[in-house]
Amino acid sequence: MLNSRELRIILLLQEHDLSGEDLAALLETSRRTVVRDIARINGLLRSESIGSIESVKKYHLLVLNRANLNRLLTQSNHESVLVLLNLLVSPNITMGELIERTFMSRQSIMNCIEKINRQYAKILKIRLRPRIGISVSVNHISKIDILAALISDDHQLVEKRFKLINQSEDLARIRMIVKQQIPEKMFDYLTDSQLSAQIMACTLISKDNTVIMKSTLYKVLLKSGVPHLQSATLAVFFDAKKQLLNHMTIRQVQLAVRATRSRYTLAAFNHSFVNEIFKHLCRSAMFPTIAPASLSEQISYLKVQNPFAFDFAFDLSKKLQQCFESVQIDDEYIALYVLHAIESPTARNVRTLMYATQQSVANINKMIITQKISNIDIEMVFSKEQLESRLNYINYNLVIGNGVHPNDLQLPINFDSTFNGVISLDELEHLKSLSSESYIQKNLSSFLPKSHFYHAPTKYINVNQTLKAGLTNFAEQGLLTNDQSKALLAREAAGNQLVLNHVSLPHASTELSDAYKVFAITFDGIMKIDGNPIYLILIVLANEKRADSGQVFSYLYTRLKQLSNVQLQNVDTYETLIKYLK
Repeated sequence: MLNSRELRIILLLQEHDLSGEDLAALLETSRRTVVRDIARINGLLRSESIGSIESVKKYHLLVLNRANLNRLLTQSNHESVLVLLNLLVSPNITMGELIERTFMSRQSIMNCIEKINRQYAKILKIRLRPRIGISVSVNHISKIDILAALISDDHQLVEKRFKLINQSEDLARIRMIVKQQIPEKMFDYLTDSQLSAQIMACTLISKDNTVIMKSTLYKVLLKSGVPHLQSATLAVFFDAKKQLLNHMTIRQVQLAVRATRSRYTLAAFNHSFVNEIFKHLCRSAMFPTIAPASLSEQISYLKVQNPFAFDFAFDLSKKLQQCFESVQIDDEYIALYVLHAIESPTARNVRTLMYATQQSVANINKMIITQKISNIDIEMVFSKEQLESRLNYINYNLVIGNGVHPNDLQLPINFDSTFNGVISLDELEHLKSLSSESYIQKNLSSFLPKSHFYHAPTKYINVNQTLKAGLTNFAEQGLLTNDQSKALLAREAAGNQLVLNHVSLPHASTELSDAYKVFAITFDGIMKIDGNPIYLILIVLANEKRADSGQVFSYLYTRLKQLSNVQLQNVDTYETLIKYLK
């Protein structure tokens, strides 16, 4: 059976290859411990015909049998589930009692508690309290909700360990009574199996309720022979669910989306998006979904590719949580809905405005460009007034000129490309590069000039202080505005930091003349964000009018993931950084 650290090594290597130094830093342990853990993991993987962890430059998880790997991960998760089940059912249980009930060692239990606190940090916290016992505190939802989710995921484990379920009133009869007494609309968001899991959870966490019960559900359950404590717990739980659903309106979601959207330029947040979010919240209200640890590992790549979409989801989740205090709202789940909304075929097209002096030549160029560059849409204008009007009301990814020099227009417009006559092959390749990675590479020195490189001469306590010092330096040179500095600091203070391969990536969408501005801050020593060592800070400002603002993050992801810890720690000059990023 895998312990907590070994399980995390496999989850990390499922995401991408890592060096021994990377793993040691992420696990906050020594290289020697990592080597020992991987040797043990390999023994287990080979004995189960799963595969192995190979080591060349970095550790790589080679999977030969995916089904066997999934089975192993499930078995290893049982220990943590068993510990959490006992803590939910028995408040303030002592360590000795927990050892006796689970047949696990104290160290194994402590490993499980550490894993649970990390995996479920958003919804619960386990604390060891001397002379009192081990307690669990929860946020937004109830212990019954968490227990029901665990039962739903692993029904057999719960039945095996807690015989009380088999001694309770007939489950089917209780389920029928509950379904008859609660509103039918609740079952738009609640399945029969989830209802059964909730009834089992109520049975296991039945508690004395001294309040005189006036609930119809309580009276019917009691009359049918269900014990008082169980009837009271069921009635309180399902009456609360009914009231919660009755107070939820789609208008609240609309207002939250509208308030959040005002700070972003992401498109496609229409009624359909609002409706999907509302239905998701209703489902979460009736039966909270506890996100598996694997989800965070899986979407980390998506977050790097689409940081502003995840920023939007993070801010929207905070506003939704204020509206729906008793609903568990996971910003990573909300981010998946955001990505689905913005990743339509039209959202992926490069929207281009072409200003031309000759309509016939412009039509030929349009046909050539759209045939050679499949993801580009072109709208044409033929007068200065039309050009100015379109740019005032529509955000375009690219603005190109055919047959005119930009200076002749006497307008504050930055053309991405200009050419005369029929577009040449070289000019066509240049235009194609504007929507590809080569555009970032070619213009990297423009986005990140030497003046944007700063080494903090003072050793600060944390990353935020170092960031603030660097931003102050850049602002004093007139390289960014105070508003841009405040936006960056506010984003980091909100706790939604983007970290890639030990590089902190503060970012903001703002008004710019160019596509991006990138700044670098280096410092002496090592700082941490959420326990992860940070060797470099790269600040990214993206033009708020560009729909493809995530392009630079995809480029940085490709470059940074190839760098080792030693290379990152040795970035002490602008020239070294540019060499690594190009």
